[in-house]
Amino acid sequence: MRTALCLTLLIAVSARLVAQETQRPLTNADVSNMTKSGMSEQTIVLAIQKGPAKFDTTPDALIALKKQGVSDQVLNVMLAASAAPAGLSPDEGAARAGIELLHKTLDSLGSRQTLAEVHAIRWKGTNVQTASAGTTASFQLERVFVLPDRIYATSQSSTGLDNRMVITSEFSYFSSGKMTGAVAAPALADYRDGAKIDPIYIAQHLGDYSCVSEGTEQIGSITAAKLKITGQGQEVHWSVDPTSGRLLRTRRTNAASHEVVVNYSDWRLVNGIYAPFERKGVEDGRTTEITITEYEVNPTIDAKLFEPPIAQPSAGFTFKVLQSESVPYVVQTGGGISTNCQISGSTTTSFSSYTAGNLTSGNAVSTPDLRMNCSSSENTIRWNHVLNAMLVEASDGNAYIIACDRAWRWSKCTGLKPGDVFNARRTDKGILVQFFNTKSQEKEATYGVLQAKSMR
Repeated sequence: MRTALCLTLLIAVSARLVAQETQRPLTNADVSNMTKSGMSEQTIVLAIQKGPAKFDTTPDALIALKKQGVSDQVLNVMLAASAAPAGLSPDEGAARAGIELLHKTLDSLGSRQTLAEVHAIRWKGTNVQTASAGTTASFQLERVFVLPDRIYATSQSSTGLDNRMVITSEFSYFSSGKMTGAVAAPALADYRDGAKIDPIYIAQHLGDYSCVSEGTEQIGSITAAKLKITGQGQEVHWSVDPTSGRLLRTRRTNAASHEVVVNYSDWRLVNGIYAPFERKGVEDGRTTEITITEYEVNPTIDAKLFEPPIAQPSAGFTFKVLQSESVPYVVQTGGGISTNCQISGSTTTSFSSYTAGNLTSGNAVSTPDLRMNCSSSENTIRWNHVLNAMLVEASDGNAYIIACDRAWRWSKCTGLKPGDVFNARRTDKGILVQFFNTKSQEKEATYGVLQAKSMR
């Protein structure tokens, strides 16, 4: 019995040793054999991602595998796995692979010298936004980015409203129609943080950033290599085509704790720089589709674009209407019933007489026909009112119930549509809101704050 136990232990130890020896790196031949055996594409991908690999990813080797029936998805995973050198720990391998992929992505944008010489980018295009409720809005955009930290942005909506925002290291402000105010803190942080994760900015400050490989994800027909980049207080995740190095997708969390995902396509060469002319983003249920129509590298920038406003801007913010209600009611002034009584009618007089010579005599009879008439009337004045109340979520981190009272047909008090976003600023009378009336005319109205609650 003791001999049998020892034999069992010996077999178990031998089996473990054999398993360790057979855990060798996968090669091109292994991938070819798995493909020919009929294994599914997903199974082969998992085998590559799980085990060590030593692939030949030269063009000739990849062409040979393609002729043997290996799919493009499997070839892309092999390329991603080859970026992590053998003999390193998982963390070291991820860091090494991340650095190589980052350099490959930056090289796909242009030469290092060309990237280093970029000091400004200007582009124009259209933006179609679709809210979670399905409503759409279109804008004409212009963006100027003067590296490292100056941003000039304009947008014109289909209603004709012009918006402008200027951000520098010294000041920032926005103007929308007649309203000028300070850029809200979350929006300001988003724009400044976004500048620090721009690929060209990263290329010019490469020493401030570190990165690691994070595996792969499927984007369309491409198995993209994922890359996490951190530096200057920022973190962004890139998904890259491992073959071309082209940036396919970015993912980050903004100041409002919303995940922002942007997909890039239609890359074109402009003055030595490759730029994506199509950008599709998703944030908090809202999608944006930007199509660039003009793109300039190192254009001449008018210094007036970045001049400070004439007056100090007030603290402005935006809010989204979550719920809106209009409640009619009646206000009465005066009041009571008044009664008025008057005497009406007349007296009828009849007269008879006779004459003899110089003498006349007779008699008169008066018949009174008088009566009293009384009437009552109500002198109450009734004023028809409408209370417009809205629950809004503001960019300053608060939720508000704002309201106004409409007593006249020409009143500026307007109910705001749920789902719409408005510019606003505080005044000593409440919150001044910018909106458009039914004739697409720009209007402003002041709403009182009935209640406020912090969302932080």
